[in-house]
Amino acid sequence: MTTPLRRIGGVLTGLALVGGLAACGSSDAGTDNGLTKVSVGLPWNGGAGSTPHDTSPFGYAESLGLADPILEKHGFEFDRYVGFNNGPPVIQALQSGDITLGNLGDVPSVQAKGNGQTISPIAVDRPTSGIWFLTNNPSLDSIDKLKGKKIGLQFGSNFDRYGRAALDRHGALDNDNLVNLLFADALPALQKGSVSAVAVPASTAAVWLENNDFTVASKAEDDDPDLLSTGLSVTTDQFRKDHPEITDAYWEVEQAGIAEIRKDLDKYIAWAASQQKGSEESVRVSNTWDFSNERIDPDGVTTLKNSLDFLVDQGIVKKPFDIEEWVNS
Repeated sequence: MTTPLRRIGGVLTGLALVGGLAACGSSDAGTDNGLTKVSVGLPWNGGAGSTPHDTSPFGYAESLGLADPILEKHGFEFDRYVGFNNGPPVIQALQSGDITLGNLGDVPSVQAKGNGQTISPIAVDRPTSGIWFLTNNPSLDSIDKLKGKKIGLQFGSNFDRYGRAALDRHGALDNDNLVNLLFADALPALQKGSVSAVAVPASTAAVWLENNDFTVASKAEDDDPDLLSTGLSVTTDQFRKDHPEITDAYWEVEQAGIAEIRKDLDKYIAWAASQQKGSEESVRVSNTWDFSNERIDPDGVTTLKNSLDFLVDQGIVKKPFDIEEWVNS
């Protein structure tokens, strides 16, 4: 039996960038050997002193030296990773040509497409990105007990979509008690008691729990698995048109990484923890270790449709579009 995997790390929305963004330049730049450079942008929530690095199967394969021959076969060469605080700047960097590929979540991806950004999915993950509700009071140990409490959500994000749906499902949704909190502000707000609860990525929640006396009110992967978020790998329509081989190249590298993780999960967890400057235990307990054998996962597509419904309902996207056509074009 194979061991499943999920993409590590939460994906957020917002506007700020983190350090590490390289100088502006065309991501389509060629190399001396005629290969096209591939740079990957992603939200990065690693600990202090960490350097942005994709900790998905693609990043693991690249770290093991398995990506280079695959990419070269298809006419590409890996260049660098670029870290961002959240999702929208990844899209902005794609549009400006600063990066080639972006790895981010379903809500910011669908929002970008719905608002006219020319991005094209080359892979859609299974919806297994865990989200936890953390509270600062041991008595608030279930979502229904959050009724009437001030809740921090990052509006328009994967966590916003999950938080509103979960609160509503458990009879605790009150829009007047929701506070728009950027992810960077969530930890101090919870520590100071400015809010009673926040919805955050499972990988981050596990780290916070190691250093704070917080309580888990709910885990999406246990209590509301249909509300899990998913990850996408996207590029621009133009880059994919100019370099159609990028789809097969990326997926082959992903599969190589998955094969290595199946071979030795403990080795992978140790590597991911070292990249994120976190504990191995926080990596292990915050992941469902599930993955898709399909480049475009059907359950992931369903999640994209649900995200689109959420964004239209919130007025963030004005007009719906055909998700099936978008992911299969």
